[in-house]
Amino acid sequence: MEFAGKKDTEIKEENSGSGNKKERTLIFACSGLSNTGKLSMQAATTLAFRRPGLYRAAAAHKGAEAAEDAVSEGFRLLALNGCSDRCATKKLGEAGLEADCTLMVTELGIDKTRPEDVTPGAIEKIVRAIREY
Repeated sequence: MEFAGKKDTEIKEENSGSGNKKERTLIFACSGLSNTGKLSMQAATTLAFRRPGLYRAAAAHKGAEAAEDAVSEGFRLLALNGCSDRCATKKLGEAGLEADCTLMVTELGIDKTRPEDVTPGAIEKIVRAIREY
């Protein structure tokens, strides 16, 4: 199977070991009812769909079991919080886990508003921010 011009074996090699190669990341995303919660989860799933060898998405409201599994598989954890409530970070903490890095959607200049305020441009802004980590 090929993805973006690479075979599965190339993606696996890209994700193994250390050095300059990008680490696999679980995006443990807020999935609240506001726009920032919805944007968090949509950005996480978008990135996991685009780069399945590098990213995996998990919804914080479902609990930290996916995060525990990912850590045991060697993934780093990115807590993607929608707002200052920091739900993703709190859920990880409840399970005794700590994110390797955190990102808050509202700190990207996206205001927390109504659930229907979800735009493709905002999703892409979050995706770009995640990829920089």
